[in-house]
Amino acid sequence: MHRVLHTFFEAQRLGREISDDALLELFRDDLAGAGIADRYQYELYLRQGREQLLQFLAEARSAALPDVLHTERKFDLRVDDSKLTGRVDRIDRISPDGVAIVDYKTGKPKSQEDADESLQLSLYALAAKEAWGMRADRLIFHNLEDNSMVVTTRCSAELEEGKDRVREAADGIGAGKFAAKTGYHCSLCPYRNLCPATEKVISLPAKKSAGRAN
Repeated sequence: MHRVLHTFFEAQRLGREISDDALLELFRDDLAGAGIADRYQYELYLRQGREQLLQFLAEARSAALPDVLHTERKFDLRVDDSKLTGRVDRIDRISPDGVAIVDYKTGKPKSQEDADESLQLSLYALAAKEAWGMRADRLIFHNLEDNSMVVTTRCSAELEEGKDRVREAADGIGAGKFAAKTGYHCSLCPYRNLCPATEKVISLPAKKSAGRAN
């Protein structure tokens, strides 16, 4: 989905026409090459992706196109001695010196609380400011499942709080602290048998000592 939307907006940005059929074909080709062995899962992703894509394109083509500056733009960001590398899905110009950063979400739709507390969006805003010299006036989660958008912002204090969270994580990694965050996802993890949070303690019966012969 991300590559299809990247192709769509790059075509719009360069003034090129690209049809819905071409974009759907690109999606099908990418999904076919993803190596999904389970046929039911593949058919589910194909159906859901097609529905989401058609809904997205219908709305995008009927509305005023955003002023897209970049799609899939990489960044390197330093916080003290820590280097973070990432990629932003889309950057739109919304004022002479302000931009909107858009992140597509293909899973369960994100809520306003998710956006307001997202470290990911804070780091995107920091990257815009410190790596690209841009002011991120809007930070957006675009939920593709229901084609909804959740908009948030970050003030200077919140950006500093984001840096503090990076420092805390870096200190924890340096100290070898990797506490597991358990949840439903643990049932799908291929490493659950090795994880200290999910390993099971098995008690073996005590060995009987050999009796002394009379």
